[in-house]
Amino acid sequence: MKFFRRSLVAAIIMLLLFAPALSAAEMEGVMMRNGKMMLMKHGKAAMPMDTDVTMTNGTVVSSDGTIKLKGGREFRMHNGQMMMMDGHLMKGGMATGMQPQSNPIGRPMLYP
Repeated sequence: MKFFRRSLVAAIIMLLLFAPALSAAEMEGVMMRNGKMMLMKHGKAAMPMDTDVTMTNGTVVSSDGTIKLKGGREFRMHNGQMMMMDGHLMKGGMATGMQPQSNPIGRPMLYP
């Protein structure tokens, strides 16, 4: 049983290490840039957003930066954040969670 668990953990680690990362050419979505929402094509800002964009997971991003999750929760994007077309939120090229984080005061906040 221990051998099976160790093998499973090793296999998961190998998959994570060798999983292909998105190259800039594959990055498509929307990004908050200098306070304006931009459509991203092939990793570069293509044009300003003028209509709402619905991601494949049902998340809706509006042209003012408001994100409406499928469950009804809403929050706003900050400069530098990008949402991929599959609904993954990225900050500075790294994926971030979509769950609220706690701040030291104890009140929930969406992003630091």
